Amino acid sequence: MDNFVIMLLIITFVTTWVDYARPMINKLDFKPFNCAFCLSFWISILSFVLFKEWVLLSTPFFIRIIERRLL
Repeated sequence: MDNFVIMLLIITFVTTWVDYARPMINKLDFKPFNCAFCLSFWISILSFVLFKEWVLLSTPFFIRIIERRLL
């Protein structure tokens, strides 16, 4: 898979999880599940281990930029 596609999938999942899915569950209201930056950091670490691509480690910074500009 292309690195850009993987990064977009991570950003989409994290944003959807933190904003929509997690508030409906109410049981996972602790870090890293309630913080988009924390969750994207851990998912990017996991994807780095799986795919061995350094670019994926920049995903949390992109999600922080997106959150600052859009919210």
